[in-house]
Amino acid sequence: MIEILTNRLMIIPCSLDIAKSLVFHRKELDKRSPIEIPASWPSAYVRGFLPYYIESLEKDDKDLDCGVWMIILYEEKKIIGDIVMQGKPVQEQNVRLTYHIEEATTDGSIAYEAIDAFIDWLTYQMAVKKVVMECEVQDKESIRLFDKLGLICTKKDGEFFTWEIQKEEE
Repeated sequence: MIEILTNRLMIIPCSLDIAKSLVFHRKELDKRSPIEIPASWPSAYVRGFLPYYIESLEKDDKDLDCGVWMIILYEEKKIIGDIVMQGKPVQEQNVRLTYHIEEATTDGSIAYEAIDAFIDWLTYQMAVKKVVMECEVQDKESIRLFDKLGLICTKKDGEFFTWEIQKEEE
């Protein structure tokens, strides 16, 4: 299993078993899991996305164009957020990311640490050339985060900004 480790975090893909348990057996998962799972996790976006994700994993879809990743605060053994990756990193070399960090843990540095590590892994292990993220125009925290990560705002579409970072060609 893939593990992305930082000083405080472990970022791992959400397995088929965990995804199914989140949908069909949440109470049992909460009781048996060695990792604390907050009642507010997964995010609303991921909850809506899980049926498609489960179906794709059950088909053993090798061309799966998405992935749900769990952000775990390692020392506390607690899930604090998620990252959803859409795109085919190996084929198209670009992905779209969406993230959510539990509000109780948002000091800004956790989100930076998680997204920075994930982008590093994507660019070095998966040969991704471009990462795209979006945020609402009034989402000052995400705007600061994306700017700090080195993403560039490339488009404004209504109430949303599109941000991108591209790996330099060598």
